[in-house]
Amino acid sequence: MSSQRTLSTAARASLALASALALTLAGCGGGGGGSTPVSNIAKGTSSTTGTSTIAADGKLHAACQSCSATDDATYAGSGAGIWQAINATGAALDVPVSIKGLAGQNVTLVFTNESASTQTMASIALSANMSASILRAQSQAATTAATATSESPTLAAIRDFNYQGWTSLATNQVTATARYAASGTTTTYQVGDTRTFYYADNSARTTTLAQTATTSDGTTVNLWVESSELGTGKITPAIVTSLITQYAQSGGIYDMLVRVGGPLYGPNSQSSLIDGTHQPIDLVVMNFDNNGQAFGLLGYFWALNNFKTGAGQLAYSNQSISLYLDSETLYLGGTYGMNQMLTTMAHESMHMQNFYRRSVLMGSQYAFEPWLEEMSAMMMEDWASATIVPGYNAIRDARFPTYMTYAGHGSYNCGLTTWTPYGTDCESYAVNGSFGGYLNRQFGLSFYQSLLNNRNHTASIDILNEVIGNAQAGASVPSMLRDFASAASGLIPLSSNVTGFTMPARSEAGFTLPAIDPTSLYGGATRDLPTSVPVTLAVLGTFPVVRSRVSGTYSETVRVPVGTTLSVVVD
Repeated sequence: MSSQRTLSTAARASLALASALALTLAGCGGGGGGSTPVSNIAKGTSSTTGTSTIAADGKLHAACQSCSATDDATYAGSGAGIWQAINATGAALDVPVSIKGLAGQNVTLVFTNESASTQTMASIALSANMSASILRAQSQAATTAATATSESPTLAAIRDFNYQGWTSLATNQVTATARYAASGTTTTYQVGDTRTFYYADNSARTTTLAQTATTSDGTTVNLWVESSELGTGKITPAIVTSLITQYAQSGGIYDMLVRVGGPLYGPNSQSSLIDGTHQPIDLVVMNFDNNGQAFGLLGYFWALNNFKTGAGQLAYSNQSISLYLDSETLYLGGTYGMNQMLTTMAHESMHMQNFYRRSVLMGSQYAFEPWLEEMSAMMMEDWASATIVPGYNAIRDARFPTYMTYAGHGSYNCGLTTWTPYGTDCESYAVNGSFGGYLNRQFGLSFYQSLLNNRNHTASIDILNEVIGNAQAGASVPSMLRDFASAASGLIPLSSNVTGFTMPARSEAGFTLPAIDPTSLYGGATRDLPTSVPVTLAVLGTFPVVRSRVSGTYSETVRVPVGTTLSVVVD
């Protein structure tokens, strides 16, 4: 899978000031599509939210326990209160909202489209949104964001190949047992040997084997560097050692991946793929574009290289289980660039592992769709970050702030299952990574491992729905998304401790997830809000509207689209 990681001007400036270890990872992968989910809320039924069950009757109900929503119409106390109204009818619904007991709190309305199609948004005043962005987040002003407008066509092609395109080149001619009884050898190399690797544009690059290492399970890791990139001022022995040590050492990136999700490659029944036994992992460092700049495209995994060479496209297979890493980022990006590359390797290794586990072993029909494939890789970054770069977390420090600030308006009305990275209004890495981080903190490592290994369904939305439902009875993708959106858009403080509506720290099995607090964005970034109402609300998209500093009784009749939940957050 390809990896394009870019930084907004705002994020880069604030993160550089905050810490040399801070990594803004704005994305990884190429384009692709997604499936259209079917709402899990039937007409007239109830839905689980947090630890409360909300009647789907179109009326506003208290949606949290041990919080300041003391009943369906009363706010009491000083913490967060959450109410929700579920429109399970076949038409837009006017929902009367009346909550008493306020004393200068902010009221946030969050629309979450849980239906199977986009829904028309009614007009609603947004005047309060202009001032609300400074109410809760830290006061440091954010620099005007400069964002990419699309994803590289090359990267999109790589993702499409890894998802389903590879099947046109695959064959199932022999059983795994028969094949590997007859074949199990691979070419071995010595440090200093040279080898040609093809880059993604099919250009041939001469590389030198700079260093090798052996992982805890005996797998060889080779680090190859484009020969012209070796030397003083470029890829030095220190860079080489840092990369391969972090990847291959005991408890390093490779070990974490295997411990969480199993082997990255191995025996299989595909005779068109290279031998599945005794394969090394090749880390290949190349100068991707020779533009004299760090960042941009950092790295990728391309399943084409898992194939034996052949005719047509297969002529450019490197016959290697490999990751490809940009050399200029490593020697021009300093510590910051190195740390980004380390987390890139964790992300791309999950793509490598997913391809073997789901596409090759289970069958191509079990491949995650692009939106869930990328979400699963970002969830692995979440679990691994603290070990790779102490003090840093990929979701807290990069994905979530981008979700809250993207392009000066946030990336809210962005369909979870529609993969649109770096769009004008939508940045899918930020949305899916943030939601994945929320799920990690709600349900833990066993939930994540169940997601990686679930084979009860082929549609990604069905897989995620089942795994969520197994983790919390009655919960689903839509119900969890609406609670996540309420927590984020409503700026519910971590200190409120409202179950299901905060993202607390979590430690288990040697992994550590730091807490995420929407009221204190990393690097002092300031939350941004939309200044116009979208014509339609995306499938599994959300949209926030803020009413600032309300006292007494907050009253407003809100039109809620078909299949949409209105969440009201007071804090």
